[in-house]
Amino acid sequence: MGIKNNQDYTLYKLGIKYYKNIHPNKFYKRHQDSTLETKTYKELVSVLNKIYISFNLSAYCFNKIINEYSGSPYYEDSKEKIRLLNKLYASYKNIDLKENKVVNSEKFMEEMGLKLL
Repeated sequence: MGIKNNQDYTLYKLGIKYYKNIHPNKFYKRHQDSTLETKTYKELVSVLNKIYISFNLSAYCFNKIINEYSGSPYYEDSKEKIRLLNKLYASYKNIDLKENKVVNSEKFMEEMGLKLL
């Protein structure tokens, strides 16, 4: 195993770490009946800042693997993560931080094409 293999693995792990921070459940408080309620405005601003930073950092890591490590075992999954990041980013662009609503988490996950790990 050469240095490049270690670097792609390190980038992949870091990309996954930031990718996990993007999960939409961070915007909501979970209720007993599995519905979600939007957090307060102040909480949302903080969460959104962290999510946008995570978007950029995870995209950087996955794109670096795609651009520099085409033979990496993490190459295909990195491409898939970039596709999902683009899809998630598009949904976050329409967020109104002042809107208070309850969302069915299972329906949201299904509509976004996401799966629980």
